[in-house]
Amino acid sequence: MALSTTFRTACSRLTSFPARNPFIFGVGVSCVKTSFSDLLVQKVVERRETIDWKRNAAFGCFGFFYLGMVQYGLYVTAFGRLFPSAAKFAAKPLKQKIKDTKGMFQVGLQVFLDQCVHHPFMYFPAFYCTKELVMSEKPDLMNALSKYGENMKDDLLALWKIWVPAMVLNFSFMPMYARIPFAAGVSLIWTCILSSMRGGDVVHENEIAGGAITGATMSLLKEGFTEFFQSPVDLDKNMAHFSISASGLDRPGWVALLSRAVAEDGGNVTHSKMVRLGQDFIILMHVAVPPEKLRNLVKSLAQNKELKPLNIQTTHLSRRSTGKFVQPRHGLRIHSIGEDRPGILASLSEAINEKGMSIENVSTELRMGKNGRRNFVIDMECTTCREWDRDNIEETTEDFARLKKKLKLDIIDVRIAEVQVQMR
Repeated sequence: MALSTTFRTACSRLTSFPARNPFIFGVGVSCVKTSFSDLLVQKVVERRETIDWKRNAAFGCFGFFYLGMVQYGLYVTAFGRLFPSAAKFAAKPLKQKIKDTKGMFQVGLQVFLDQCVHHPFMYFPAFYCTKELVMSEKPDLMNALSKYGENMKDDLLALWKIWVPAMVLNFSFMPMYARIPFAAGVSLIWTCILSSMRGGDVVHENEIAGGAITGATMSLLKEGFTEFFQSPVDLDKNMAHFSISASGLDRPGWVALLSRAVAEDGGNVTHSKMVRLGQDFIILMHVAVPPEKLRNLVKSLAQNKELKPLNIQTTHLSRRSTGKFVQPRHGLRIHSIGEDRPGILASLSEAINEKGMSIENVSTELRMGKNGRRNFVIDMECTTCREWDRDNIEETTEDFARLKKKLKLDIIDVRIAEVQVQMR
């Protein structure tokens, strides 16, 4: 009996701890949440083998001091004095809340002050400066604030999509002591969702670790993705290689017929692009084949009566001569989306060329977006023979940010990897 009473007392003290110690609880939750979020980013999103504990400690301190202490002072202390009836309104049943127009108006004011004053002029400048101090070898706070100025519109629009409804719920239903833990909980849930959606992809750390969502749709990070484009002509040195280009009136079965004809004579299709454009079906295909079977395969395709309407053309492909080209050191994978207009591909490829990079693989397509808008999508893989350091990466970041703004693109994601070419 005594043990049961002791257990109930301990549970009661534990569950009442947040209400009895709101400041300590809020600050602690914010610190742990921010540190955990950064760990999630490093291991799941960036897929780091070793954790950068210095960076993690810095983000933990940001969560402790700003997301915990500063926001407690704002959401609980300041708002509690500016809106004395806020706690009473949060405790009311829903039916009474709906009838309390003054209380709902005060909730709107709190959301406005938080989202339109606090975040634009306090939170984001503080976070960009913290990120600059943590991530840069030579921190430049003015440069960090300049980057925020460029991203401000996108950051705030992305922020409001999540945090306006979240803070309406926070200020309407949460008791004062639970306001900071609620905000931390929403941020952590978002972190988990974003990590599961983009695990292995690359995002800015400020999209997750800081507790707010940003619209920095241009992300660039040095990482080690392994599935970078490799030319099969260079990879398979013991095979003969040729390309197939074909076009003809579209009809069902072209892909099956051509790929079967290639396979039956020992050919292996690697890279290919096949698409219907209007009434025609267009094919571009790379085929690897043992050298002794090359002639028979090419002859068989030329004499195949069923494939004659495709007007097949074959071109022999040769490997690059060793010593006549410089091995690439870094690869860039670029993905961009923007409203279709002439010159987007030209501008992007010119920017790549000006930086001394070589385009290895590029594909473009049109997609219909919301309200019937035509979106132009580019996926491009490039290489550079230069050795890049942090300054080069920062310069590239700024160049693509300017290009995104110039071309009015919705998204331009850039990922960097050290290229490791493997030949068989």
